[in-house]
Formats: sequence, C-alpha cells, structure tokens
Amino acid sequence: MKGRLIIQKYNPQAQLVQEVKADNSIVYTGRELVAKLFTNQTIDPIRYIALGTGGSTVAPANDIQLENEVFRKELKPFDLGKDLIESGDGDSKKCKIMLSVDLDFGEPDKQPVELTEAGLFNSPEQSQGIMYNRVTFPKITKSEQFKLTLVWEILF
Repeated sequence: MKGRLIIQKYNPQAQLVQEVKADNSIVYTGRELVAKLFTNQTIDPIRYIALGTGGSTVAPANDIQLENEVFRKELKPFDLGKDLIESGDGDSKKCKIMLSVDLDFGEPDKQPVELTEAGLFNSPEQSQGIMYNRVTFPKITKSEQFKLTLVWEILF
C-alpha cells in the first residue's frame, strides 16, 4: 500500500494557482489498523484529515500523531463508483481510492497558518484516534485569500 497527497490552492476566482504532490508513509498504527480487519474486530473507519505545522521527518514505526496538529476535518463522502478506481491489469491489477476534503477560505479559524504536514485519522477529535498515514510537504501558508482542496490517493 502507498499513498500520495495532492494539495491544490485556489484563489477567489476559482483558479488553480498552485499544486503540491507529496508521497506519504503508512505508519505502523495504520498498518495495525488494516491487520485488525482480518481479525473481525470492529474498527472506526478512516474519515478525517488532520493538518499541522510540524516538519520532522516521518518515522513510520514511531509516529502515532502529527507533530503539531492545528486542524482536523471530515473527508467528503466516499463514492464507491467514482472514488474506487481499478488500475493495471493481470498480475499488476491494483485498486486506488481517492479521498478528498476542501478547506474553505475561513478554515482553519486561526489564519494565516503555515501548513507542512497531514495525516488521515479515524476520530474527529484532535490528537485522538488512530493515524493511518503521515506526510510532510513544502510549506503552504493558508490564509483567507484562498481555499485548499486536498486529494489523498491510496493505492492497494
């Protein structure tokens, strides 16, 4: 499994002004979450994206939260027909899911904020729940002058 976060920055005229792509790491807690699916345990699904200002290198074996989380939001509803994509063929056949969220002009409340990290979680509460993955990316200063669309592609 692997993933990539695509961050798109839009101005008030709905024009794309910047796009950043960053490959993520599936952290140990995320791997453990997937393993639990095989044991018939009830698990809260991954439904939230968290953003932060931390810049430390991703440590998949040790990271359980973002370094400095500042905002968390529920992902858009998942559409199985549109968001689960089959790619490749034969022995190289893969599934790709696309998860997304929009940060509107007024989100988060305290702006400007220099965002540098993100992760997917299964809890709406900041600094709680299981983190599936973490990614760091070049600084994006979020202000009320633009909105962000974040698209997370996960390939199985």
